Amino acid sequence: MQTAHTVGSKFQQVKNLPLTDIVKLIRKDLKKFNDCKFSVRKANYTQITIELMSCNNQNRFEWFDGYNQKILRLENNFMKEIKNISNQYNFDNSDVMSDYFHVNFYAYIKCNYLLLTEMENKTKPIKGVA
Repeated sequence: MQTAHTVGSKFQQVKNLPLTDIVKLIRKDLKKFNDCKFSVRKANYTQITIELMSCNNQNRFEWFDGYNQKILRLENNFMKEIKNISNQYNFDNSDVMSDYFHVNFYAYIKCNYLLLTEMENKTKPIKGVA
């Protein structure tokens, strides 16, 4: 049986810490994006929610071609950076083939709806231009 066993670079430092302390560390690491403000919360016993609340940099967003419309979302590399910061404190010993999930926590990354609406109005794509 193969498993995708991964351990974050800072997991050994936090493996005995409660999730509330890990949230504080992630919040501290996210301060490197000084043009953005995040809300980092413990949603329940196993989930951390990272929400982008405000951002002054329009390059952090991109237009995505949805099914029948263009959708504004967080830029892919920016999302990866946020995910990498949270995964430093995580481990994953899951095996989805046998429906076995074993992680330190689940990280859910999202963008505040009001911020997304504001950015949509600022960066509307020009019709007819791909």
